[in-house]
Amino acid sequence: MKRPNPTFLKKAEGIKTSRKKRTLIIIGVLLAMTSVIIFISSMASAQEKYRQLYPGLVGAATSTTTAYSAYQRPVHTTTETTTTATTTSETTTAPHAVLAATPTPTPSPEETAHTSQNDDPDPFTEDRDFNFKPAGIQTATYQERAVYMDELKDRIVNYQKTHPDMRICYEFISLPTGERLGVDELNPVIPAGAMAIPFEIVYYDSIAGETGPLSKVIDYEENLNGARNSSYIARTYFFGKRFYMRTLLNYAIVRNDSVALNYVIEEMGGLDEAIKKVNEISGYISYTDSVIYKDYRGLEFRAPGTISCYDMGNYLSYLYHVFINTPQVNQRLINDMAHSEIESPLSAAFPQDTRILHVLGRNTSRGAYLECAIVDYEEPIALIIYVEAASPDAAGTAIATLGGYTQEFIEACYS
Repeated sequence: MKRPNPTFLKKAEGIKTSRKKRTLIIIGVLLAMTSVIIFISSMASAQEKYRQLYPGLVGAATSTTTAYSAYQRPVHTTTETTTTATTTSETTTAPHAVLAATPTPTPSPEETAHTSQNDDPDPFTEDRDFNFKPAGIQTATYQERAVYMDELKDRIVNYQKTHPDMRICYEFISLPTGERLGVDELNPVIPAGAMAIPFEIVYYDSIAGETGPLSKVIDYEENLNGARNSSYIARTYFFGKRFYMRTLLNYAIVRNDSVALNYVIEEMGGLDEAIKKVNEISGYISYTDSVIYKDYRGLEFRAPGTISCYDMGNYLSYLYHVFINTPQVNQRLINDMAHSEIESPLSAAFPQDTRILHVLGRNTSRGAYLECAIVDYEEPIALIIYVEAASPDAAGTAIATLGGYTQEFIEACYS
């Protein structure tokens, strides 16, 4: 039998080794590609899960520390003539309120080397406690006030009629007396980030002023992380960052942060449990109910994620009276609303030194803007103004104008 050529055997062994290396390389590449696909799919799944659980919170206000354009207080007439605003250059323009300031671009965690983040929770410093000023002395008689209120309602209704391209709902409450005025206040509205108010009311009720739960540490994790454009946390931190519960409660109000609000809801046992507690205060339209309504464009929707201005008025009224009777329960929530970093369109309607405690809910994809405010004026009032419009500028102008009508009503009662 002829012996194999040694040179051939060496070549065959080399070919066999090369094939093994090539096979291992191909397997490694395939495994890497599979890992990338699985990671991307998990991120998409988490985002979709968030949208399904909290449809009304997707599109909540983009919180930013950048300054908004200066508002100009409208100069109102005493009749139903046009409303104007006077500028220092003596020109006349419509009252202006910008709701969609462009945030300063913030590098995403993927664009930043993961070397500078300290995962430990940052210290939290409480703001100075807010207290309402003493109410003024009303000069109008009850009959005169009733006439002024009828005039206020007529002006709001007239504004609706002259702006058929918008959907407007309005609720006013005198907090000391409970006097109310509503215009389409029972219609469904999209609260977006303004839902932080009722959720935090029932959270603070549940701990009854205790400070212990506020020092609980929460891990910022991948699941249900929320939308980046509506969260300071998502735009600023990597997963793994830890926050005190008090910080998350603050961010949900002051920065209108959807991630922070999501963790508050989870801490309360999930959305269904949180809504049950919220509905004990007011649930004319429950946030989890599927409601049929038409938006400002005439498009019909049937979906959860709506409430009414009437409900929001009840939440603010409840918050005020609990604070007056037992301030230790929700002093922190009152403080946060008083120090919101989201500019209020009502700043254009009230004197410059007026303190406005508010949360502005914004769902820009639906053109929905809900201003929920306690205004510390001649008398403390709750003012809820909802506007759907084609642009944030138009919505801001509408809120400022209707707020101006309200300011004139109060001023007439105390002048």
